[in-house]
Amino acid sequence: MSGGPERRRHCVDLLGQLSEYLDGELSPARCRAIERHLEDCPCCGEVADSIRRAVAVCRQAGIRRLPPAVRARARRRIVDLLEAPPAAAHPHGKAAR
Repeated sequence: MSGGPERRRHCVDLLGQLSEYLDGELSPARCRAIERHLEDCPCCGEVADSIRRAVAVCRQAGIRRLPPAVRARARRRIVDLLEAPPAAAHPHGKAAR
């Protein structure tokens, strides 16, 4: 898939399901599709890895899930980053790959 609005829309859709994916709540077919995307999209792959690490830290602390308000803020921020122009999304001037 090439870059641009179509790719971003796909990323936004995927990131909207990322929590359910990480919690094992999606069908095997949808999980495979998400895994393929995470392999092909460094940005989404980094987001997924960051969330995995955050969840692991929370679980070690005895917290099973982030509070709904925190999850909602995180999702909004992810969407904002994906919808921002590349220069705004990457403050160090690096373009998305």
